[in-house]
Amino acid sequence: MPLVSPPALQPGDRIRVVAASGPVPEDRFHAGLAILRSRYDVLFDPAQVFARHGYLAGDDASRATALNTAFAEPGTKAVWLARGGYGLTRILSALNFAPLVSSPKTIVGFSDGTALLAACANAGLTSVHGPVVTQLGDLPADDQEHLWGLLQGHRPLLLADLDGLTPGTAAGPLVGGNLEVFSRLLGTPYLPTAVHGAVLFLEDVGERPYRIDRLLTHLHSAGVFSSVCGLVLGEFVHCQDPSSVTPGTSDSPLVQDVLREKLGRLKIPVALGGQFGHGKRNRALPYGTRVVLDVAGRGQGVLNLE
Repeated sequence: MPLVSPPALQPGDRIRVVAASGPVPEDRFHAGLAILRSRYDVLFDPAQVFARHGYLAGDDASRATALNTAFAEPGTKAVWLARGGYGLTRILSALNFAPLVSSPKTIVGFSDGTALLAACANAGLTSVHGPVVTQLGDLPADDQEHLWGLLQGHRPLLLADLDGLTPGTAAGPLVGGNLEVFSRLLGTPYLPTAVHGAVLFLEDVGERPYRIDRLLTHLHSAGVFSSVCGLVLGEFVHCQDPSSVTPGTSDSPLVQDVLREKLGRLKIPVALGGQFGHGKRNRALPYGTRVVLDVAGRGQGVLNLE
């Protein structure tokens, strides 16, 4: 059954920013906040957003309360994650999605936010895999315009010039996100049920090639790659073995070699090189919405709305 999409955002709509994961750097937050405020009426609680509890933006109870309050807040049209880091998987069981289902709001985030986007999909709602507030200040203008268009209900081309690995065409709901976080949802109630027949998208940051291999092997062993109908890879930032930077000093393969070797065996369309994730680009993607992946060959892959 198709997921429900919240109403499109319009300039001037009210959005609520919540820190649900790691501590938020104030300088990067305010740079992104200025961009959001140029379009929307932005609300946030400084005590909540800038709270710190070790490697978390406040304790579990306060972060869960902040999200639940935002889900139920009258007049708020979107909930935007302040940053990634770690912490959302700790509070998923404490979240109440009922107000969000009865009055859908757009949820925007990525990275650790993968866990929240997946849980929203299981609650029956689409969301947006897109830049957190602390990333907005560094986002290229083209990606910003793409984000605004997607939020306003336009139908922009999602990804073009993908590096085709395995040709073919696939259509289904778009699910996935950060590889490390998504893999941790296996065996829990929060792995999207929509993964069956889905176009899966994955990206990561700071994982060495052998760990990327292990994560992909885990997904394969768990049957994820036999369940999905297509696969799109985004950026894998800072995922090289430090010793492999100088040729001849390491036995570690490059992360792109790992991706090609592990995924080139799959019997589904596979494309690499999507401009989304933790790099300089982060093209917003409609999580849970039906898309079409068309991989004609190397350099000819396209991802678009169905």
